[in-house]
Amino acid sequence: MKGIIVKKFTFEAAHFLPKHPTCGQVHGHSFVLKVSVKGEIKNHFVIDFYDLKAIVNNYVIDKLDHRLLNDIFEYPSCEDISVWIWNQLKEPLELSGVELQRIKLQETVDNYFCYYGERD
Repeated sequence: MKGIIVKKFTFEAAHFLPKHPTCGQVHGHSFVLKVSVKGEIKNHFVIDFYDLKAIVNNYVIDKLDHRLLNDIFEYPSCEDISVWIWNQLKEPLELSGVELQRIKLQETVDNYFCYYGERD
């Protein structure tokens, strides 16, 4: 039997979007990240929430929290950050026996981006 697990994370970061009319100045966000993974239910879990948290913290949150995202990304749009997060998590999650399904990165209460990876 398969299922999908979703875990929410938060991090604080600043960025600016060069030459953007409203986001060109340095400003910060309280980002909300939701990571969805799919897998077989084994020993009562798709993946233990504790293990998922450890992977996401190690590969993503610890690298982005309280940072100026322009130091990491050429253009730190929500879309580019989401693709980077996907690429950081895909392999470690596969090694843990689950498949990354979706990254949802919320920049503000009203604005978010969902990324599903490269699909055939």
